[in-house]
Amino acid sequence: MNTKLYVGNLSFNTTESGIRETFGAFGEITDTYVAMDRETGRPRGFAFVTFSKAEEAQAAIEKLNGSDLDGRALKVNEAKPRE
Repeated sequence: MNTKLYVGNLSFNTTESGIRETFGAFGEITDTYVAMDRETGRPRGFAFVTFSKAEEAQAAIEKLNGSDLDGRALKVNEAKPRE
């Protein structure tokens, strides 16, 4: 399994630190990227979180997919490589 997760349906109020705090409960996070709109500077509603171990990433998917963060139900799954 990949250690990089796609996190979708984020609230525009969700910050990188909020994501790190939420996902950090499942293990060591090596990288976090929140996609930002170039024109408005606002978040685009999705992010990527990379864990150090695949087991930690799997636990985060199982516990956080569908859970509430800042009033939105998260969609969490394994990130697919760019084509």
